[in-house]
Amino acid sequence: MKFLNNSMIWSLILCAGLVVSCKDDDEPGIPGGLALDKTEIAIGPEGGTERVQVTSSTNWVSSVSAPWVSVSPANGFGSVASVLTVDSTLENTARTLEVRYTPQGQQPQTLTVTQFGFGKQILIKEAEVELESSANYDERVVDVTIQTNVQFRIDMDNIGYSFEEGDPTGDDAAEAETQRTGWIDLERNQSETPVGDDLLDRGARPRTVKVRFRWEMNTVPYTRVAKIDLLPLGLDGDETLVDADGNPIDKVTLTVTQTAAPKIEDNRAGDSLAIIMICEKAQTMVSYSSAENMRNWDGVTLWERTDEVDGEQVPSEWVGRVRSVSFMGPNIQEGESFPRELRYLKYLETLSIASNTNRQTREMHLGDELLELKHLKELSISSYGLIDLPEDFKKLGGEVDDSYAGLEALTLSSNNFENLSDFTGIITKENFPKLEYLDLSGCRRTDALSDLSTISGFEYNGTPIGLRSNISTDSNEKQALIDLLTWEKLRYLSLSYGFMQGSLPTDEEMVAALQAAGQKPYYDADDFFAGKNPARDDWWNKVSKDTCQWLLSEKEVSITLNGEEITAKGTEIPRVLPFNRAFSINLNFLTGPLPKWLLFHPYLAEWNPGQMIFNQQEKGKTSDGVTVGFDGVGQSPYDFDYTYYYGNKQPAATTEKPGDCDPSIDPGYSDRDPGVAYPLYYYRYVNAAGANDPDYHGAGGNQ
Repeated sequence: MKFLNNSMIWSLILCAGLVVSCKDDDEPGIPGGLALDKTEIAIGPEGGTERVQVTSSTNWVSSVSAPWVSVSPANGFGSVASVLTVDSTLENTARTLEVRYTPQGQQPQTLTVTQFGFGKQILIKEAEVELESSANYDERVVDVTIQTNVQFRIDMDNIGYSFEEGDPTGDDAAEAETQRTGWIDLERNQSETPVGDDLLDRGARPRTVKVRFRWEMNTVPYTRVAKIDLLPLGLDGDETLVDADGNPIDKVTLTVTQTAAPKIEDNRAGDSLAIIMICEKAQTMVSYSSAENMRNWDGVTLWERTDEVDGEQVPSEWVGRVRSVSFMGPNIQEGESFPRELRYLKYLETLSIASNTNRQTREMHLGDELLELKHLKELSISSYGLIDLPEDFKKLGGEVDDSYAGLEALTLSSNNFENLSDFTGIITKENFPKLEYLDLSGCRRTDALSDLSTISGFEYNGTPIGLRSNISTDSNEKQALIDLLTWEKLRYLSLSYGFMQGSLPTDEEMVAALQAAGQKPYYDADDFFAGKNPARDDWWNKVSKDTCQWLLSEKEVSITLNGEEITAKGTEIPRVLPFNRAFSINLNFLTGPLPKWLLFHPYLAEWNPGQMIFNQQEKGKTSDGVTVGFDGVGQSPYDFDYTYYYGNKQPAATTEKPGDCDPSIDPGYSDRDPGVAYPLYYYRYVNAAGANDPDYHGAGGNQ
């Protein structure tokens, strides 16, 4: 039969397709169709043979660029051991050729053969390298291939640094000089690093060495140059290092040139460029375009002509410059600093840096890029990985250097500090006299730990745990906490979600600490304001006399805390954080009694104590295996009701029929303004026994 019907033709096509498919599946994918197990060979003057493993999914053929090397077999298919035979040489210097393995229909793969002569040489495959000014962390490396037949070292201690344009001049000269040196280094985790006394000593046997250098981004508008010398070692008698022409030399030099960074001007355009470069270098979640007006950038606020600074109109040179900026989700690696372009945002008032990638595993430090922002008032560095603060960080407080505005709010939450005292030695009320907001919460490096008896030192399963403070046994950590509690000006203090354990400082300890700090140990009449419409400063810096004047009373009152009676006099309540509106120490590992300075604090109701004070780590245990929780509270902190009620309304918690106060139950109701919200504890034990107490107007015994 001379013709095939259609069905048979299609059947043959499908079979052919299956055969091809099976063939493709049998052969693993090889990039470029061919792979070599090595790309560099170094051999001595005597010559010899070298084996190269060739793997290919198709036919290939080899060729050489000079006759002193032969290849056998010269062609093949699939996986083949190719043997290179190198002739001997009488030359004093090295010679090089290329062997090309070309797969059918595709680009060749190249193998370089270097044969050293009888002279001693160090050959750098690319002796001059050019770098960009910036790149992502993983790309900020340069790999250098070195072939040699002599012992050598890389002289990293005497790198020749310079600027291609010459010595910097002008306003940026000082900054440029700080960036001239130290921007390139060997990657120290290499197994064979010929640097210093760690010598790569293989005698005269030729070998190939691959060395990786890591470089830092250029932040100055000058081209940086680094000259790195490779020095021969162990030469005998009349041996000398020679160059490619056989001339004696002392060393071989690798020259690395880095492109200049864009120049950032001191103007609005400079602010725009600085933010764009920061986002690019830090690999933040949000990036910006210079084609869009900066006023429309998310997370960026500019100074307006109508703004005020310390009660005065903003200076004209500030108008249009960046006032606040937020950098979310950067990827700053361990050992790096935040991009130095931050320093150019010179009129910045508010800065937020949050959520560094893998922050729990990274140990980060701050550089000096942040410390030049003299107008900064609000700073938030959260979930970044900080393990310490630089000594000069105190300059941001405005006391050490009065040219700084002084921070008013500082957030260092979710970082990797190990001790509370790590930052209380720098962040003090003396160094930061204007600071009112301080957040040190969430400094855990693990969320899985609930039993501190299972840790060793500062580690859990070999991993650092984060902020671990035993305020009962470690005097430094206890003093660090006391230092914070005697910071009278703080209106917000959060120490939540850490590994703090022990008992809170006692009333006696806090009285002694307050006296040592030169502060009043107890409340007095100057701490209170009266009336319904206080001035803003009075409301912020004093306590309402309407609700908390019992703190001036000599009348002893008592409350019952889970069956235990606690008695106190208003005049004996330590004056701890007297005007603090938000204090939290929840989700730690605290135990022991609740001190009166906390239980009778005038703003306890606003602190939401059931959740933000009493509530400790669920099922947590201390390093001694003790179940966490305060005495009388334990694991049930929600039995307390410190909410508000209005003056002439009897709280539902104390009567079956809420409504107007019954004088027979609450004879002190007449003292209260029906439009004023009172904390529930006021009803319970402050003003429940009578309005005509001779000891103090409005104070009374317990109900």
